[in-house]
Amino acid sequence: MNDGIDWLDAELGADGYSLTMVKGIAPEVLAANLGAQSDTFIDPDTTPGALEFFHGPGSSKLPDWAMVGETGDGWTFALEAPEVGHRDDRLAPGRDLRAHHTVVDLLNTTMDPPAVTVSADGRTDWMLREYGTRDIGHPISRQLVAEAGFVAYPHGVYRDDASEDTGMATVYRIMGQHYGLSLPRASVTGRRLPHVFTEPRVLLHPEARCPACGEERMLPHGDGFRGPEDYRLVCIYYQVRDVPRYPSQGCPGEVSGPALSRVVRAEPNPKYENLRLPGIS
Repeated sequence: MNDGIDWLDAELGADGYSLTMVKGIAPEVLAANLGAQSDTFIDPDTTPGALEFFHGPGSSKLPDWAMVGETGDGWTFALEAPEVGHRDDRLAPGRDLRAHHTVVDLLNTTMDPPAVTVSADGRTDWMLREYGTRDIGHPISRQLVAEAGFVAYPHGVYRDDASEDTGMATVYRIMGQHYGLSLPRASVTGRRLPHVFTEPRVLLHPEARCPACGEERMLPHGDGFRGPEDYRLVCIYYQVRDVPRYPSQGCPGEVSGPALSRVVRAEPNPKYENLRLPGIS
């Protein structure tokens, strides 16, 4: 059954969400790119108490987690709280995923209109911000103008606030048709999908400047960031393309090896002390 994605805001918009959909990879690969350790999926259908543990009282004290699944038509997806995108450890590793795959990012913070970014092999294919897009010639933009009450201007395509047919359900319907997107509605809304913790078990506090460009903010980049052997520090502009005054492929600056111990302060993540579900360590 093709449930599409036009129902997302009606079902999940009240609490907000961050949805990542990636074409052509396994759920385990997506989870690892989001920060999860391998073999740590928790299946509500086979783990007694899992739904209450993740969604009941006190769940806000847990480490960040994602609900992960497959669509059956080539896409893997992860649903998370909207705040996860602000974590420093997310910024650099996530770019590797977007450099080699088609990735759809939908973000609803409940405070601003939902934001959409679609990336293909490291390039932005289409995006929507504040109910508008500058991608005038993109097929989605043209269809929004033709069918959904959006208005085309020389500098972009924007929602007509006077129209009653320009909500995100319409945007998601047209997007879903164009990219072939669908989510299993009953499994998502019933939360009957595997959950996995994505927040680092060790919190790293970099205190270094980029050796290549002098930028003051460097980010952990690695597999789970469990310890010095698993990560390196990279410039915040690492693999960020086409930034003025930087190489077109992004700043190459990084710190690794023995030098890390001199520029990084590490501490155990205290949220992992709150895990009290049998079978979760």
